[in-house]
Amino acid sequence: MEKANKRNVAIEFWRFFFAIAILGYHIGVILAPRAMNGIIEPSNWMAGAGEILFVFTLTAGYFLAKHFKRLQKDTEYQKETASKRAWQYLWGRIKALVPVLALGIILGIISVAAFNGTTPKETLLSLLNGLWEFLGLYSAGFPATFGQANGAMWFISGLLICSYFLYYGMCKDEDKTSGLIVPAIFVFLGGWWAWNGTRAAQVAWSTFGIQQATNPAVIGTPITDAVIGFNNGLLFVLVGMCGGILLYYAIEKLKTLKYGTTQKVLLTLLYAAVATLLVIYTINPTFISGAYNITNNTTGGNLSRWTVHLLCILLVGLTLLEKDGITQLLNNKVTAKLFNYLGGASLYIYMLHMPFIYFYVVIKGKAPAVPYSWAEVFWVVSIISVILGSAVKYLMDKYVIKR
Repeated sequence: MEKANKRNVAIEFWRFFFAIAILGYHIGVILAPRAMNGIIEPSNWMAGAGEILFVFTLTAGYFLAKHFKRLQKDTEYQKETASKRAWQYLWGRIKALVPVLALGIILGIISVAAFNGTTPKETLLSLLNGLWEFLGLYSAGFPATFGQANGAMWFISGLLICSYFLYYGMCKDEDKTSGLIVPAIFVFLGGWWAWNGTRAAQVAWSTFGIQQATNPAVIGTPITDAVIGFNNGLLFVLVGMCGGILLYYAIEKLKTLKYGTTQKVLLTLLYAAVATLLVIYTINPTFISGAYNITNNTTGGNLSRWTVHLLCILLVGLTLLEKDGITQLLNNKVTAKLFNYLGGASLYIYMLHMPFIYFYVVIKGKAPAVPYSWAEVFWVVSIISVILGSAVKYLMDKYVIKR
């Protein structure tokens, strides 16, 4: 059995796999049919990866709770106010993410400007009007005039915002936060989302039905502009992080139980079934249902996105529990260092991959006689993103985070 302070490389393996899958998703689902119609061939490959981003929100919530419980034993740290501890936690996340966030945004602005052929003035305005992005507040509703230059960054914004408030709640009153507020958010907000079929998106907005009744300029004229609402991407991260916090307490309880051979075999079979379904759905959801519209993500008889999220919860939970045979296999000594490093670089890969999709098209040309295949773009961008993400992790670990 591994030591308690050793990284669970099994979860790092999945984080790396899903980061690469999301890269493929952005090529095949978002860019091909919309911004690059006629440049990249439409493809269903990695089309299901848009939902497995939930894995990253779950792990973020789990490790937030784990960090809180670890420092709960530090008597000096506990003397600090809840707000100070929350700011310290957020600062730790900022150190690890904001330098790469800035790099990703700058690369995004340059790549999008090159792709769209914008003037230097428009590019400068895009940079200035997007300064809120550098503060990680994009998902709170502080927009950039020309839209987010690096579309993947909405997720990082959501992580930073939700991390502060959830950690503050844990420090202020762990029992009330973990026993009431977090479950309530997960059950009621998650249920509301599932019922309405809402999905994660940095451009969509949820209002909870609270709207302005009439147009004050024309008395009696009904309008539907939202008065109170939240960015869907922010809510997606919040629900997932709450799920991750709940997972932490559940896993800690489950770890105290005794597991015999029969129980471990059953957990292994469950793990195999869940992982197989998620991998197939991620790579190509058409294999499961036979119907998937790449242009607008509509499904016909497909797995519900909340069913996919349940599978994500089971996969993350079983992996972090570490009682099944597959997790033990993934935690082997031969590939441990490799999985550990790639998993640690996965968030950087996610943050930096989008600009290189645009750069690829700019370099190859925007008007090819034959549209680029999904595989051609996927492999080139994947290799570049893995190399760059790994290099950035090395530099961040050596000069920023560990300092």
